[in-house]
Amino acid sequence: MARPGREEDQVEGQDEEFLFHLNRGSESLSRGDAGGARASLERALELRPRDAKVLGLLGQAHYRLAKYDDAIVAWQRLVDENPAEPAARVNLGLAFLRAKRQSQATRQLEIALDLNPDHKKAMGYLGLALLESGDPLRAREWFVRAGSDQMVARCDQVLSGAPAAGHAPAPSGAASDVDALPVDVEVDEEVRLTPVPSPTPSPVAAVASAPPARRPAHAGPVLDVAAFAAARNVSVPEDATFAVAGEVLAVRVRPAVRVRVAGLLAARGAIHAEPEVKRFRGRPTEKPFGDAADRLHRVRGDGVLLFAAAERRFTPLRLDDAAFFREESVFGFEDSIVFENGRVPSPGAGELNLVHLRGQGTVLLVSHGEPQAIEVAPETPIRLPVAALVGWIGSLTPRLVGLIEGGPADVLGVELSGEGRVLLDPGAVEPEESVR
Repeated sequence: MARPGREEDQVEGQDEEFLFHLNRGSESLSRGDAGGARASLERALELRPRDAKVLGLLGQAHYRLAKYDDAIVAWQRLVDENPAEPAARVNLGLAFLRAKRQSQATRQLEIALDLNPDHKKAMGYLGLALLESGDPLRAREWFVRAGSDQMVARCDQVLSGAPAAGHAPAPSGAASDVDALPVDVEVDEEVRLTPVPSPTPSPVAAVASAPPARRPAHAGPVLDVAAFAAARNVSVPEDATFAVAGEVLAVRVRPAVRVRVAGLLAARGAIHAEPEVKRFRGRPTEKPFGDAADRLHRVRGDGVLLFAAAERRFTPLRLDDAAFFREESVFGFEDSIVFENGRVPSPGAGELNLVHLRGQGTVLLVSHGEPQAIEVAPETPIRLPVAALVGWIGSLTPRLVGLIEGGPADVLGVELSGEGRVLLDPGAVEPEESVR
């Protein structure tokens, strides 16, 4: 059974809104209104980006609208959160099949059958994927196991070179009709979960994310080693440089990427790393960009780096123009992005190290909790603890100050004034460290 939304994705005070959109989306689906369901579920996903039920239902809405690529995105995230759940992989495989991405459909369905060897729908869909891939012999074996006499006969006709009744001759013996088998998704049966009850409202609504829930002890069926390995295979999509799967961060190197090496778990392929130095005013310096294992490196070659996430949260974001980030919040970025370092000094109070990134590409942020955003207007500057600053976009000017006028003098903050949007890390400040 897939897990409900994690505690770190829940923000106290938003539960009622989340449940409202979740329930409305579910009801819209039951009425056949997939478009209305999608709108409600997308809002619910904004409130809890990792909620398994929302991801399952949103994938179902996209699927019913024939938006198979969008269904793939939702169900891939569901699989990432629930790698040992066969129903989630069957749905993902079906979406790949509908999108004519047979090799990826085959992989997901094979893993689903490793996890549940008696899954009849997975057998039938795998047969379809193999048939459309031009392998009618293997497809026939799966149709026999699925008990689909119609598709067994279809394979026999393809193998004999005779056209099936009602069908044109199959080019290369690979054509098939996906609608020949029931293609209903399984969200209603196995992936949908009981709604998360709304907690008792507190007198003051908190604005920080709840701390991560402790991972429960293992429970459930014991998998054989092949199924276990298949369910936890770490891979990077061909079109992505950074991918997070459970407790592992994967970084694709092709041909180059800048990344820190702290927490490096494994390196695969022909890869070479060179320590990076800071750049000021467009020129490289002799100052290292980061310290020791946390130093930024330019990694070249063709391969994949795997990192242990540990207590860190990684957030890949697309950069299309420019942004400023606190230096410690940047774990890596694509080679297409240009960087320049900067600092904000404060007499006797340390300094704030910044990095200005510009260009088009993906930047990978590292934080304690899920980054949040706050609008800044010219008439309302904002102050926050230095450790909570992730970065900002827009025209903002930083300066180091006391966190609150008249507050503790030893609590250093950064003030941002102007117009833009600030990203901050709620998990960077422990409650006992905050100003009351």
